[in-house]
Amino acid sequence: MSQPWPDPIADEEALDPTDFVRVMLQEAGTLSRLIEIHYFSQEPGFLNILRGLGTLADEDRATLDDYLHRHSGKGLSVRELPNGALMIAVKREAPDGASYISKA
Repeated sequence: MSQPWPDPIADEEALDPTDFVRVMLQEAGTLSRLIEIHYFSQEPGFLNILRGLGTLADEDRATLDDYLHRHSGKGLSVRELPNGALMIAVKREAPDGASYISKA
């Protein structure tokens, strides 16, 4: 019978929770940014979205990042088209205060 492969993660020494938070804070840069990361990580579906974004090619991720930067602070809408494509659109406000989806 063959022996199982050693698990390198199981062999690592567990971090003390205080050390873990200290490393996370150091990586985040500021306490407010760490709190923001924690807040966003609690949003339903957020981790699934991040996993999907992580699989994008660098060029596609840069295109999406550019789009989101250009439309920062504006409401976005997402819908799936019949051909399976996903459309992200900026919500615009009409003169009467109603929201609608931009065709641009």
